[in-house]
This record gives sequence, C-alpha cells and structure tokens, in this order.
Amino acid sequence: MAAISSTTTPRTFHDANAHKYDRMASGCTASIAEQFLKNLPVPITEESIVLDNACGTGLVSQFLKDACPSVHITGADLASGMIEAYEGRAKRNSWTRTSTSQLDCRDLHTLEDNTFTHVITNFGFAPDASDPGGPSKAAREMYRVLKPGGLCIVTTWAERNFDPAIINTSLTIRPDKPHGYWESIPNYHKGHFLLRELEDAGFGYNCSISAVKGGLSAISFDQLVDNMLEFKDMFWKDYSEDEWGRVRGVLGTELRKLEAFKEKGDGSVGVEMIAWVGMGWKV
Repeated sequence: MAAISSTTTPRTFHDANAHKYDRMASGCTASIAEQFLKNLPVPITEESIVLDNACGTGLVSQFLKDACPSVHITGADLASGMIEAYEGRAKRNSWTRTSTSQLDCRDLHTLEDNTFTHVITNFGFAPDASDPGGPSKAAREMYRVLKPGGLCIVTTWAERNFDPAIINTSLTIRPDKPHGYWESIPNYHKGHFLLRELEDAGFGYNCSISAVKGGLSAISFDQLVDNMLEFKDMFWKDYSEDEWGRVRGVLGTELRKLEAFKEKGDGSVGVEMIAWVGMGWKV
C-alpha cells in the first residue's frame, strides 16, 4: 500500500509511519491481496522470481512466503521506512531468498529487463497527483522487468467508502476552512483507467480486470477509530488541541453513518471497500 513520495522531502508520511502502517490500514490492502493470490493464472512456485513492487511492510510477501517458503522475492519501495519494516518482517520470519531495493515504482533502474516471473503492485500504482503520468511510467517499468510468459498484477481502489467519514469530520470541526484529503489523478479509481495503462504499457490485449470486495476490519469499533486516528498527520496535522480533542467523537459518529459500515454480533466491525485487480501477461 505504500504510495509514491517525493525524494525532496526529509521524511514522507509513509516513511515516517511505516512502523504502524499495517495497523493504520486496518487490513484493507491485505483483504484484497489474500483473494487475488489464491487463484493466479500463472501459479507461484519455488522456481518463481517475484517483484513485490511498492512492497510496503511486506504483506504480499508474507502471503507468498506462507504458501511457498522457498520462492525468491525482491521487495522494492521508495520509502526507506517501509524497506526497514519489510526487512524486519523478513528477519522475524527467517525468510530466505529475499532481497530489498529502495526504488520508485516509476523508475526501477537497478532491475534488469526480463527478470521476474511475477510483478505484483498492491495499491502502490504511482497515485501521486503531482505526477499524472506516474501510472504510465510504472506500468511500462513493470512490463520491462517482467519475463516473457510472466504475470503482472496491479490493484487500485475503486471505492474506498470511508472517504465521507474523513471529509465530514474535518468539515464539522472546521466548516470554514479547506479540509486536507488525498488528491487524485483524474479517473484513477475507474477500471478503464487501470486497463488502459496495462494495455498501453505493452500488454495489449493480454490483460484483464476484475472487481474484488474487501475492506477495513477491526475487532471492535474503538479499535477501528483508533486505527484511523493514526492518520492525524495526513488529515488533521495542524489541528489545535481543542480541535483534535473533538476528532475522535465526530469521526466515530461519521463512520457509523456510512452505508458501507458493518458491525457483527461479536462486536467486530468493518467498512466494505471495492478494488480493481488488473492482470497482464507478457508474451
């Protein structure tokens, strides 16, 4: 889930928050990866060579290693904090045949052409609004480093569904001030956008797209709110002490208003989300 960040800033949000990013994500990116990895049209075996692109803390690699411990994986991410978190996960789990590279997914310059049997980019498809051409660059790089016969998998969010809770919380507390939120590349959330990027990168007609349901999840409502409050530096960074003190209550109210909010009998909660899963085969 690690997004593109600028190398001109001392520490990006994803870099600074890598140590708690899995908690912040509340399982949403993992919920999608777990599904598309189960039935890949090109199976991952011990002979596979995988690029976990924009790898974040290594959630995708964790699924792969659990299923096939001897698979060779390179984890690449622009944020040094994410690379550190990935390496920590690899060490704790005694992974072998694993390496890392600090790389921007738009420029995988240290990786050679036709290297990987699988390139997986789970919610790191160059979503930087300041670089509208970023997804095209990233898709071309994925195609370049993929071996003939290899499989590329890319995911993007179609419907995050929790956006109104964040926006309305900000507007409730600061009705007369602009609210901070993610800027988006036009049509980035559309399926045809992802499909076109894969087609134009070189996959042509050898690509497909499907919608997959997943979402945020937590064992309790309080935990879900706590997880989302970890985004303070992204959405409520300059709030006064009084304003910040109101965020928890307002955010909780707004979350319960969401049509996608679900609460189960055991007290666990979630927000349903929908992702696009794009796949391309290099011939």
